[in-house]
Amino acid sequence: MVWLLRREGLTQAEIGRRLDVQRQVVYEQFHVINEKMRRALTEAAQTYRLEARRVDTVNGVLEAYSRAYDSPVIVSFSKANGVQVWFLYEGRCENCNQSPECLRMLRAEAEERGIELSEDDLRMRPTALGRRIFSIITRRLL
Repeated sequence: MVWLLRREGLTQAEIGRRLDVQRQVVYEQFHVINEKMRRALTEAAQTYRLEARRVDTVNGVLEAYSRAYDSPVIVSFSKANGVQVWFLYEGRCENCNQSPECLRMLRAEAEERGIELSEDDLRMRPTALGRRIFSIITRRLL
């Protein structure tokens, strides 16, 4: 809960008031959450042998690169999807029976992060929609 409230942009004091705890408790939780988030994202990247480029523990995003696929990769954590690894290359979605599930997960990722998708976005194949969503997310991190 603390992580989600922080991702929404609430201050430590605001989170403390909302959860009826002292700001110091929230401060301590920030450190615990940062370490757990960094570890989860980094371990996922290591599992796929990705080169980590940038980690944002507040938003639950790790930017990486896959030498094997010569492709940028995003490792994300969201309430809707947990830890996911998104390869940002042009896939063969038309031949994949997982496309509906990928689309569902990408739409959930966008909704949770406050990204409005247009009708054109909603008609995209999963690989194109993923690139669109994660380009918005990474621009926000700058």
